[in-house]
Amino acid sequence: MVRQILVVDDNQPFLNLIHKLFSKLKDRYAVITCTDGGEAIEILKQRPIALVVTDLQMPNVDGYGLLEKIRRFFPDIPAIVATSFDKPKTREAVMRYGARAYFTKPLVIDDLIHTIDQILKEQAGGGTLNNASLEMFLQLIEMEAKTCTIRVINETTSTQGVLFFRDGDILNARYGALTGNKAAYRVLGWERVTLLIENSCILTRKGIQGELQAILLDAMRLKDEQGSGSPASGQGQGEAASHTDPADGPDGGSPQELERLKELVVRASGNPDAVEEAAWAPELADKMATLQMFGNILGAGPLKAVLSNRETDQRMVVMGSGPPARLVVGARVQKESLIDAVLDV
Repeated sequence: MVRQILVVDDNQPFLNLIHKLFSKLKDRYAVITCTDGGEAIEILKQRPIALVVTDLQMPNVDGYGLLEKIRRFFPDIPAIVATSFDKPKTREAVMRYGARAYFTKPLVIDDLIHTIDQILKEQAGGGTLNNASLEMFLQLIEMEAKTCTIRVINETTSTQGVLFFRDGDILNARYGALTGNKAAYRVLGWERVTLLIENSCILTRKGIQGELQAILLDAMRLKDEQGSGSPASGQGQGEAASHTDPADGPDGGSPQELERLKELVVRASGNPDAVEEAAWAPELADKMATLQMFGNILGAGPLKAVLSNRETDQRMVVMGSGPPARLVVGARVQKESLIDAVLDV
């Protein structure tokens, strides 16, 4: 199986060298290159990338910004840093950002290839199943309460999806830039698949609505309704869905999750009228990612919410599994109550 490796660097001679050296390994790896993190993010949305190798100093979105985006939106894709910007604590910083390995230039290519081999071998450490029955295998995962990450490769279209399980519970799914139920419905409709099983799961929070059996039934129903024109049978890796998934909200978030956030705030405050307004706010995603970056540098741990005080109200932005959610909370609700609610999310 040929895996796609994305190499991101603004030094074109370096990229040319990478292409030349990896051409000897074309039976294992296909190398894709680009020159800045912004372009890399678009590629990650569109193609089934197995691993990213990135520089740090680049125009537009630099390596740090790219690592942050990968950790937030593509947590199953491992990243390696290769940089000549090697200053004290740089290695520590990038590893905190989620990098799996760190190399300084000039590279020893054999060492890089060995590291890539080892990381991608872990992705199939639990085995590889060809022409597997995805539905039956997932039910087995649920019955045995396994914790794992399953990469599902559609043999018909060569696209790839990822399913995350912890203790037999499906936590999330990813297909290109889609996550949650939308991604799960797409992937679970595939028939001819190869499964790569990794015996670990990087996620801890549930970002998908419903239990496995209900999601499987919904996926099968959507497939039957769409017939041969269904997304499950042929849309590309990054193409938008043409149907409406049961859990979709108008802005791409789940109404059920939004209601849950409201209920948590109401419960913590003891005031049934605590939440004056609630809506998904995907336009705040980049700002929240920036705050998350600073929090990581300071060692503050994962960012759950940002609370800002206004003259007439308090505005809490809670990070959901997809886009951020903005909740406008009455001024009389105590800050401590809001913090308790966020900690329960």
